[in-house]
Amino acid sequence: MGSRTTTLMDAQVLGGPTGRYRVELARGVAGIDRDAWNDVVNRCGGAIFYAWEWLAAFEEAPPGVFEPAHLLAYDGEELAGVCPAYLVHHCPRLEYAFTLGAPIVLHRDGPILLAHSLAGLRGGPLALPGHRPAAHALVTGLERAAAALGAWAWGIANAPADDLTGWLLGQGYAAAHMTTTYRLDTTHTSPEQHWETLPGRRRRRLRREQRQGGDGLVIGEAKPDATTMVRLAHAVLREHDMPADVLPEHYLRAMAHHLRPYERTITATDERGEVVAVFVGWQFGGEWALWIAGLQTGRYPVFEPYHAMIAHSVEVAITTDTRVLNFGRGNGVVKRRYGAAGTPLFLALKTADRGRDALLHAWCRQVEARSQASAHELGVASRCC
Repeated sequence: MGSRTTTLMDAQVLGGPTGRYRVELARGVAGIDRDAWNDVVNRCGGAIFYAWEWLAAFEEAPPGVFEPAHLLAYDGEELAGVCPAYLVHHCPRLEYAFTLGAPIVLHRDGPILLAHSLAGLRGGPLALPGHRPAAHALVTGLERAAAALGAWAWGIANAPADDLTGWLLGQGYAAAHMTTTYRLDTTHTSPEQHWETLPGRRRRRLRREQRQGGDGLVIGEAKPDATTMVRLAHAVLREHDMPADVLPEHYLRAMAHHLRPYERTITATDERGEVVAVFVGWQFGGEWALWIAGLQTGRYPVFEPYHAMIAHSVEVAITTDTRVLNFGRGNGVVKRRYGAAGTPLFLALKTADRGRDALLHAWCRQVEARSQASAHELGVASRCC
C-alpha cells in the first residue's frame, strides 16, 4: 500500500521558532535535498536508517500505511538537524506491540506520528555538533506536527539509551525497552587481536562452530539479486510462524533497489554456486548494519551457517573502514560471544489526552515486561539478524 496524501503543503514551518531554530515539515523525500540531508546524517554519525535513500525506499513501498512527515531544523539557512518521521495508519510491528499490552486497552482513534519506524535499528532526531538544542527543537516540532496532522499520539521508535531519551522521560514521555541491538566496535588492528581478547575456552568453541557451520560453503561479501534475498528472508519468517507482511516483498525489493550503493551483504554459497544464507546489510559512514538474516531453512540447523557468517563479518569489519558493526536484534547470546555489546532500544510515546497518557505509561510497563520475558524480545516480530 502506498503513502496517503494530505492537503498540507509539501513543506511548511511548524509554528514559531523553537529557540534559535526554525523547524520545517516535509511531506516526502522528493522535497528534500538528498546531499544536504545525507551530509547532516553522516556528520552526526547516523546509520543507514536515516539515509535519504532508506526513506525513499520506505515511501515507495511501505510495510503498511504510512505518510511521510519528516522534520528539518534550520539555524538561519544552515540545516542543523533532521528527524525522519511517518504518520502511521497501519504497521504490523506496531500492532503486534499493542497486543503485548493486553489487557490494557488504548482507545486509538487515529494515526500515530512516529520518528520513524520500528523496522530500523535506531530512531529519533539527529543534530550537528554544536547544535545540541536542535534535537529538542525537533521533538517540539514533532509534537506540533502531530497536532497539525491529527495524530492521537507521537513519539520515537528505537530510541537509544542516551541523553535525549533521558530528556524525553523528563518531559513525561511513556517509554518501554522494546528490544536490543548488538554492536561491535572495531577497535582492534587485526582479527587475531580481536579473537585474543576472548576467553580461551570460548575462542576454541567459536572456532569449532565456525568450521562446522562453514563446511562445504564459501562465505563472503556479495550482492545477491532481490529474488534470492526475498526468498531466504521469507523462509526465516515462515520458520518462526511470522506473517510475510512484517517484511513484504515489495518493501524488500524497494530496499534492495534504493540502497544498492551502500550494500554490504554477507552470503554463504554452496558447492553448486547457490546462495543458501544471507546477512543483508548496508554501510553508511562508519556503521555497517546487518539488518536481516535469510536462510534456506530445512537444509541447515537454525544457527548454521550462522557462526561462520558472523565470524567472517567481524574479520571483514576489522580490516576495512568500518567503525561499528551492528548485528541487529535477536540471538543476543550468540552475538555477545563474538564480542558484541547490547544497546537497548526504546519506544517513547506521548499524547495530549491525560487519560490516554496514563494508559500509555501503564501499557509501556506491560509491553516491556512481556517483551523482556521473550528470548527474542520484540524480535519475535522483527526477525532481524
